[in-house]
Amino acid sequence: MKRQDLFHPRVFDDRDWAEGYYKRNAKNIALTGQRIAKLLKDNGFSAGTILDAGCGFAAVPIEMARAFPDVEITGIDLGEPLLDLGRELIEKAAIKSNIVLKKGDVENLEFDDNSFDLVINTFMLHVVENPVRMLNEMERVAKPDGKIIITDLNRNFLALFMKKFRTAFSKEEAIDIIKISDLRPGAVSTGLFWYDYLCF
Repeated sequence: MKRQDLFHPRVFDDRDWAEGYYKRNAKNIALTGQRIAKLLKDNGFSAGTILDAGCGFAAVPIEMARAFPDVEITGIDLGEPLLDLGRELIEKAAIKSNIVLKKGDVENLEFDDNSFDLVINTFMLHVVENPVRMLNEMERVAKPDGKIIITDLNRNFLALFMKKFRTAFSKEEAIDIIKISDLRPGAVSTGLFWYDYLCF
């Protein structure tokens, strides 16, 4: 099935839209955060600085903070309503001391080169206007010995039944995009709903 255009805005700047997105996706994105935390633990990560590039309502940062109490996490997103919702969820989770959320553009990161021990990007590759530019920025701000994790929806047979999968890249399309970016070599892992690109 051919990839279709997004049915939602690239930037969630409406509070009602943001809350609806949260209600529909909170559980699955939290599970994604838990899965990523396990991958990191299995590969020796325990502490450091983390950037979540496109953090949304902060479900992944919250899971990272739960799994790794000593990390410092910065989450950026262009959607102010999502960031506000994320701050509320962080406060409820009582772990706000090591998570900072701020407005920021994943295609134009404000951070210095080699700033982060880990850069995470979840469900953003198919959303941004220029995915190669985003990947180049992620590579720029990750430390040379740091880790990068990208995960996104995998457009496969599920697109026949679920609207959101029709807007995603297939794993093969995503790899082609990654190959033309500056992103360091990594390994690809695939689940039923997603693919991961892991630079460890």
